[in-house]
Amino acid sequence: MEGEFHYEPRPDALTYEDGAVFDLGGVSVRAIHTPGHTRGHSCLMVEWEESGRSRRFLYLGDVELTTFGPYYGDAWSDLVDFEKSLKLLRDVEADWYGTFHHIGVLEGRQAFLERLDVFEGAIARRANALLEFLETPHSMDEIVEHRFVFRPGTTGPYHDAAELRSMTLHLERLKEQGQVIEDENGRFRSR
Repeated sequence: MEGEFHYEPRPDALTYEDGAVFDLGGVSVRAIHTPGHTRGHSCLMVEWEESGRSRRFLYLGDVELTTFGPYYGDAWSDLVDFEKSLKLLRDVEADWYGTFHHIGVLEGRQAFLERLDVFEGAIARRANALLEFLETPHSMDEIVEHRFVFRPGTTGPYHDAAELRSMTLHLERLKEQGQVIEDENGRFRSR
């Protein structure tokens, strides 16, 4: 972590709770806990008055609104929490919505909701593709190699681990729903 990602401890870092408000003098920032990508992921609502009108900018962080879809491939990612967070964000109104990656700033709720639909839809697209793939039994290694999150053939230092975590979350759900079974050889198939 220290060498490859240039991590340096921050002893001055402070924690905050959901709903915490930071007064920046004429501008306030309110934390909205939106776990899923990570346990502590938060969106930040920035609010101020401008020409007698209340203005709001929602910083979405890693709810990046890309066609790639939600990333829940980290060790502490949670698919159910991510879906709950996306549902919560649907009801948050702002003038502008900004992402940390790729998309940047969107103006207006309609533009936000259109992008959110596509972003969130990636979860179902991945699950459906996995179910189709499992019409023939496959091992977890084969599932990871197939690539449901990343493009087929992509490699990188974290791609296999992210695929494994993401597909494990999908398989757990699909097994609970009775749509996938695991045989005695550790192979998965659709019902």
